[in-house]
Amino acid sequence: MAYQALYRKWRPQTFDDMVGQSAVTHTLKNAISNQKTSHAYLFTGPRGTGKTSAAKVFAKAINCPNQRNGEPCNECEICKGITNGTIGDVIEIDAASNNGVEEIRDIRDKARYAPTQAEYKIYIIDEVHMLSTGAFNALLKTLEEPPQKVIFILATTEPHKIPATIISRTQRFDFRRITSQEIIDRLAYILDQEGIEYEEDALSVVARCANGGMRDALSLLDQMISFGDGKVTFEEAIQVSGSLTDDLMIDFVADLQAQKAEEALESLQQLFKMGKEASRLVEEWLEFARDLLVAKQSGEAVGRSERFLQFKDEVDAAFLYRFVEALNQTQQEMRFTTKPTISLEVLTIKMAQPQTSATPRTIEAPSSEGSGAIATTTRAVTTTNGCIDARRKRSFRTTVLAKTSYKSTKSKLQAECVGREQNFDGSDQRRHRKGARLMGRLAQLLNAATTSADESSTTGCCGAKWVCDAIYV
Repeated sequence: MAYQALYRKWRPQTFDDMVGQSAVTHTLKNAISNQKTSHAYLFTGPRGTGKTSAAKVFAKAINCPNQRNGEPCNECEICKGITNGTIGDVIEIDAASNNGVEEIRDIRDKARYAPTQAEYKIYIIDEVHMLSTGAFNALLKTLEEPPQKVIFILATTEPHKIPATIISRTQRFDFRRITSQEIIDRLAYILDQEGIEYEEDALSVVARCANGGMRDALSLLDQMISFGDGKVTFEEAIQVSGSLTDDLMIDFVADLQAQKAEEALESLQQLFKMGKEASRLVEEWLEFARDLLVAKQSGEAVGRSERFLQFKDEVDAAFLYRFVEALNQTQQEMRFTTKPTISLEVLTIKMAQPQTSATPRTIEAPSSEGSGAIATTTRAVTTTNGCIDARRKRSFRTTVLAKTSYKSTKSKLQAECVGREQNFDGSDQRRHRKGARLMGRLAQLLNAATTSADESSTTGCCGAKWVCDAIYV
């Protein structure tokens, strides 16, 4: 017999074989055993979480004459026929290639005929979100009032593309991503049954790369078995999956936190020489930073090394927040560049620089009490890397004496400065004109002072920006 891939060989044949979907399987088993099944179901969730497998198990369980507690026996002719795909009453349709109105009309016409071999006729429509608008409309009436002994099971990874009129006529089940520990336990069980030696750390690498999908995990495991001549080791798992070890990521992050830009750039170049893709590196670092933050709170990390648990106490949480933010920004920039390696090099240099905050410019609004008011502004030049150069700092003070009186002691003036624009809005209409003249004069003085400071700070100032805060009094 020809070799069969692991994900096909170990496809769940009962509800108990399904991993990580206990809520879904428990509900379906009770519905079958109590004979309270619906005429239409909608299975949604990420790829590789068991939607199609659950649909086939459901088709076997509801048609099995020997079913017990909602589970099929897998020994009768009906169960074997559905497993092998030889029962004509269980029809599986790929909506990605059969998405037209004519295909749905054919289903609607054939659904009128009673099942010939099984008790129920089951239609499993995979990737149902690929149907056209006309196809959905053609399916609507049949889905609402199907013939007797006909059940529709719709499976999709993108439920938001399905019309609400379709969703409201079905029972919806959301399949969640499978946790790393559940994937590791399932892979260990399969390897034990196959008689293949393995290392626990290798299974952790597979589970991390699978991203919650059992099919992806089994496909990658199959590839590792072929690469390692029947044995799964940690080194081979890293090489086949293209992942990074904890040691490589810890060394890189430690250099960044210690502001060792040269060493961090050397580590980055080594990763490029190993054939690591820039986009994959960003994903690995994001997951690594996330695991560090979670481990600092809970103290546990599934599938991580002992050095990782030690490093979580050494790294600063504030640095990790900056690192995650910078990675997200770099990931967006890499979508529109032809040289993503440059983006990672810039990220490395930026994260290895010290972080300081600039002195903001403030404006003290004139008080409503008394006859005079003083407006003071201070400006600081900030370079693009966040450092303040003392030689580039320019400050000035502008004093405006306003000799005016206000009748109401409860009202206040509002002074707002955003960038280089000044605006004033008096709240008391009785003194609107006086306030407008006052703040108009203040705006002129500020603009003149800003222009003077610009002229004096242009020399040697690269990438400067003005920092300005608005204070409401």
